[in-house]
Amino acid sequence: MKVMAIAPYDGLKELMIKLGENEDFELQVEVGDLQKGVMLAKAAVNNRTDIIISRGGTAELIQKEVPIPVIEIEVSGYDMLRVLTLVKDYPGKTAIVGFSPISEGAAAICEILDMDISAYRVANEEEVEPHLVELQKEGYQMIIGDVITVKKAEQLGLNGILLTSGKESVLKAFQNAKKMHDFFSALKNKYLISHNIIQEAKDGIVVYNQKVQAVFSNPYFKEEVNKAFEDKINTKDAVKEVLNRGIFKTVFDEKNVLWKVTGSPIPSSKLPLAVFRIQRYKSNEKQNMQGISIVSSLTENSSVNIVTGMLTNSEEMNNTLKMAEIYRDKEAPIWISGEDGTGKEGLAYYIHFNSIRRSYPLLVIDCGLIEEVQWDTLLDAESNDNLISHNENGTVFLKNINYLKLSIQKRLMDYLCKRSLRCRLIASSRENIQALIKKGDFYQDLYDLLARLDLHLPSLRNRKEDIEGFARLFISEFNTKFGKQIVGIRADAREELENFEFLGNIEQLKQIIEESVLLANGPYIERRDVKEALKSKRPLIENEKAEIDLSGTLEEIEQRIIKKVWLEEGMNHTKTADRLGINRTTLWRKLK
Repeated sequence: MKVMAIAPYDGLKELMIKLGENEDFELQVEVGDLQKGVMLAKAAVNNRTDIIISRGGTAELIQKEVPIPVIEIEVSGYDMLRVLTLVKDYPGKTAIVGFSPISEGAAAICEILDMDISAYRVANEEEVEPHLVELQKEGYQMIIGDVITVKKAEQLGLNGILLTSGKESVLKAFQNAKKMHDFFSALKNKYLISHNIIQEAKDGIVVYNQKVQAVFSNPYFKEEVNKAFEDKINTKDAVKEVLNRGIFKTVFDEKNVLWKVTGSPIPSSKLPLAVFRIQRYKSNEKQNMQGISIVSSLTENSSVNIVTGMLTNSEEMNNTLKMAEIYRDKEAPIWISGEDGTGKEGLAYYIHFNSIRRSYPLLVIDCGLIEEVQWDTLLDAESNDNLISHNENGTVFLKNINYLKLSIQKRLMDYLCKRSLRCRLIASSRENIQALIKKGDFYQDLYDLLARLDLHLPSLRNRKEDIEGFARLFISEFNTKFGKQIVGIRADAREELENFEFLGNIEQLKQIIEESVLLANGPYIERRDVKEALKSKRPLIENEKAEIDLSGTLEEIEQRIIKKVWLEEGMNHTKTADRLGINRTTLWRKLK
């Protein structure tokens, strides 16, 4: 039996691989949620997979798209109990939102345990967001659910806790897969298309039926363009246009290679079929995009979790968030200040994706990473095609603007004054900008232009009352990542965290919780776990001599030296790079 398991998150993948070692069938496990899961399932069908195992909404969606059995990993009472235990003492209103098995089961457990957590049932994916919007209006801050629910919650600015699956649920799914195998094996060849279509063609060829199921593809498509085609083309609309209009034409680019797509119906086919031919154009060099990213929506690939730090008991942080709510739909530029690791980029994401501009892209320009030649294109006042002016309805985030040379600062000032930009501007600095202005390293006029509205993020040292809340959020995240089932942190372990001076702020706390989760052997993070994780994070006392381990390769010794200097400089990348005599890009690469 050949089984493809599609896990909606990394931790479930690791758990399934571990448990699958003891099974007598061939198991492949991949991570993919919703449409990505469907793409993996379609590829599995072409690779003659017998059965697919998945979870929740992804399993339901896959079952509609493929002609082979799909076994669902159920959410067990054990799974619900672990998550409910994790959040039982969490501040703020909490709700469970999910399909019937989740909502009804969780409601029963809450009633038995006398927990004040509301449960809401949804019948399909389209009902999730409206439910969450109403709950947000009612003051709910924490949402428990499956991957679909958690993603929607975080996109709305709510905190999401994923209901993870334990080994009991996975083992049950494996048993169900075995039972179903014999019954469905006769259907394996039902949708196969004759292999008379050209196998040696140097064009990609793929055939879809009217249900948008890939029923045939040639070797070139599988090896060269499969992933790019599925990512770039809305196959549902493309198949519909071919079957209704008789033709479909488009182009897409992938890694500087341009492809032409032509779709047409297969003549004399008893069943409606659409064949697509994908032909390669010559590659074209594109502008170097290092340090520049375009974020169109909040997905699992988004680099910042915007909800981190937004639930707070800190008066200072609450004031900052209230101001951000007022500023989010204003046209005036916003300046965000704060120490390293306080969440400046997260706040920029929070402002954009909660504003009236949320349906347009967020253009992130990391001023510390892009080369001077890139500014020639970005600040070309005569061009209507550069990225900044082209994103006229979105937001442009000038991240780490303190790294700009004075010459580039002047050109940026001239550009902003000459162009009547419709986009909203947000800027952030990792350094004290007033100190830079006083030293002559930053133009006062540019600061005045970009800081018409100002937001300051307090350090974690000034909001220690939020440490436990952050810790629980990070525990949930790393439970998902590593397949763990940690339900909380001991009081004495929390005190260790509260007594620590976090020079790296929230990002440093996240690192410590990640290590603590990995070290924990029981259901709770213990004091010993935290103390062990804190060992390498404590800055050296003045005049304290710390020996460096000189064993291993030159690369390993170099990494130890770099990490030591990084910790001595309070995890400040700029000061570390200056002290070591390297640029920040090199430092980031060596610290990975």
